[in-house]
Amino acid sequence: MLYTMHPKRIILPINHWRAMLAHVRRCTPEEACGLLGGEADKAHYVLPINNIARSPERFRMDPLQQVEALMQIDERGDQLVGIYHSHPSGPATPSELDIKEAAYPEAAYLIWSKSGEEWQCRAFIMLLEGPREIPIHLEE
Repeated sequence: MLYTMHPKRIILPINHWRAMLAHVRRCTPEEACGLLGGEADKAHYVLPINNIARSPERFRMDPLQQVEALMQIDERGDQLVGIYHSHPSGPATPSELDIKEAAYPEAAYLIWSKSGEEWQCRAFIMLLEGPREIPIHLEE
């Protein structure tokens, strides 16, 4: 399936939200990363991927796992709905490097950040003029 428009929101079942949060917590103090597969603006599953940069300030998806995840999405007839990663010690906004390396304009970019003891997540689309925040809708 081909979806070339920017999403205006991202819909996440609460169990996917919790799965991403658990992954982010496990990886801290390093950045976590992964993909969301589904259709249009709704995620149907979470695909955690190892961060081979092993850094608290950047991520680099394991290339083999990334290709396998993208193939899995394609084989299911789904689309890449989102790309998530964490900023364990930074804001939940795209960094200059995040913006520069954004390669999937059809996907939402979800960024997890820790504020005090609580984690927050924000979603963005990457436009030519820069990132724009979009709402995250949680579903039971």
